[in-house]
Amino acid sequence: MVAQRTRILLGIKDIWDPIRFTLELADFRAPVADRGQDHNPNFVDHLDIFQLHLDLVSQNFLGTGSSGRLEVGRLVMDFGEGRLVAGHRWGSFTPSFDGVQLILGGDKTSDWGLRAFVTQPVQRHTVSPDWNSPISYFSGAAISSRHVPWANGELYLFQLNEGSNLQKRNLSTMGFRVFAKPAKEHFDYEIESIYQVGEVDQTNHFAHRHHGEVGYSFATEWPLRFVYLFDYSSGDKNPKKNFDFLFAKRRAEYGPTGILGIIFPSNIISPVGFRSTLQPISTVKLMVSYRTFWLADGRGPFVGSGLQDPIGRAGTFLGNMLDSSMTWAPQAGYFRRTTLEVGFTSFSKAPISIECHKAL
Repeated sequence: MVAQRTRILLGIKDIWDPIRFTLELADFRAPVADRGQDHNPNFVDHLDIFQLHLDLVSQNFLGTGSSGRLEVGRLVMDFGEGRLVAGHRWGSFTPSFDGVQLILGGDKTSDWGLRAFVTQPVQRHTVSPDWNSPISYFSGAAISSRHVPWANGELYLFQLNEGSNLQKRNLSTMGFRVFAKPAKEHFDYEIESIYQVGEVDQTNHFAHRHHGEVGYSFATEWPLRFVYLFDYSSGDKNPKKNFDFLFAKRRAEYGPTGILGIIFPSNIISPVGFRSTLQPISTVKLMVSYRTFWLADGRGPFVGSGLQDPIGRAGTFLGNMLDSSMTWAPQAGYFRRTTLEVGFTSFSKAPISIECHKAL
């Protein structure tokens, strides 16, 4: 498959303050598709509106003494590292939402932040205009603290209530994230734990996901950082009880853009993972990552592949992934907002696919 994506972004800021305006049009196509991707809204969405919102901004929002922004319209949202909600800037699928979002603090001048939103998820269509579902709602709130440099914190709660999708999900997702930012000749870390309760198609649902990493930045002439990674997402023989990653971005931990999508953060455990980044010059960044993956529950599905052995005889080892990329961001002249990324990814799969078919 060859994927084609075109985006047009128009923004008005500073001129009409405290009112700002954002419009983003996007066109996703698959001109060379061998497995019907050109009819799949995950890959194709002819010219449509992805963002269209008015913002009210202030450095002393409603007399709180903190900067703030109220957004109303069609939104693209990012929370934390994008493990639950994120705009997929390099992928073919970007979740958008119709509603309202309030942001207080959270900028470089503030040690705390608050975000709250009430929205309706936008349903994508390949040709007809995208529109929200009148009986599906996605809302939530998140608070953040930067008071302690070695223990930045985030606490959040998201609520999804669906009434029209194939899976009618009523899920409450809560979690926390604690981290220290990378600094030369210092260790850094990140810990995030997420818990879900609710119902999926009237089936009781409880699931959880955990991410951990420890890194070190070397004092080399070319900035070098090395990171150890761990991930766990719960699974079950019943797919409706697997961890639901909501509107997460794929590149968070498990490989490149949304075009590939081999590993999804559901019913997996990855205890062996490493990532290294090197920056030979200010505009070029090199990255290489190695991960191993197992099923968290051998009876559960290999999410995204269509494979499952309900008996568990096929084993749990999924394979190894090697991911590498080179990113070039000129940051000058006409190319100051341009980023070019070239990558190579290899997934050495275990024979679980053959064993699953045997088991079935």
